Amino acid sequence: MSFQRSLDSVLADFKARQPIRAKSLIITLFGDVVSQHGKEIWLGSLIHALDELGVNDRLVRTSVFRLVKEGWLDVEREGRRSFYQLTSSGGQEYQRAAQRIYASQGDDWRGRWQILLPVNVPDEQKENFKRSLNWLGFRAISSGTFARPGGDATSIRDVLDEFDLRDGVIVMDAETNAITTKQDLKGTVNHYWDLDQLALRYSGFLGQFKPLLHALEKGRKPSAKSAFHARVLLIHEYRRILLRDTSLPDDLLPPQWPGTAARAMVSRIYYYLRKPSLEFIQTELTSRQGTLPRAKKTFFERFE
Repeated sequence: MSFQRSLDSVLADFKARQPIRAKSLIITLFGDVVSQHGKEIWLGSLIHALDELGVNDRLVRTSVFRLVKEGWLDVEREGRRSFYQLTSSGGQEYQRAAQRIYASQGDDWRGRWQILLPVNVPDEQKENFKRSLNWLGFRAISSGTFARPGGDATSIRDVLDEFDLRDGVIVMDAETNAITTKQDLKGTVNHYWDLDQLALRYSGFLGQFKPLLHALEKGRKPSAKSAFHARVLLIHEYRRILLRDTSLPDDLLPPQWPGTAARAMVSRIYYYLRKPSLEFIQTELTSRQGTLPRAKKTFFERFE
């Protein structure tokens, strides 16, 4: 199968999901693309970039308006032109996602856990705070109690500082006792981290994108535009799964965990799409300074 036919199949699946979650797709584009090329993009370029993904002019305009209202995007206007970039908080939120998407995944777990008790979180912050905790790998193991295996104090401190919750959350360390059987531990993790459902999502994702990888491995080169669209959809669909997943150690995962294969596949496809997608980005998308600048050095370190 040709690369374009494989991509058309992915596009058809994406467009069939109604309504299209345009806001989420736009955040993916800002995080994966715009953040690496000067951080700012013209609204007209956003519309151009998303048109073939089934997101029309009106939906893009409505979505960016709402993302500004929700604190994800900043807008600056020059005459009749509008230019958008991630806000400081929006950038921090996506950076946490980027650590999950692009960074190497270590497996240095030694049976330690972090327990988090929100004792005084304002109602208007609870939803966003919980989303940030999910990105860090925490899950609610009972009412008002969140836990994650391993983890570091710095990431928690950053989130608490961002929400100004140093005095509103109790953080504790714990350790798996030797009396706990591996079977019980795995069963508990499977339940609270919903691994059965995640495995299904990963399997569906693998089936959806493997034809793209096979076409690329056979030397079927995509056009710059097709490579760009494939890259955005790849990271968007992967990010949607990671939002419900966490970087669990191998000791807590079922054998032959499909998330491992999914990550390897994403890394390979991204490598093949990197160069041609950059051609589209640096010739077709613009900011106030003209075409978007060359990618930052960190872009080329993704998935290393």
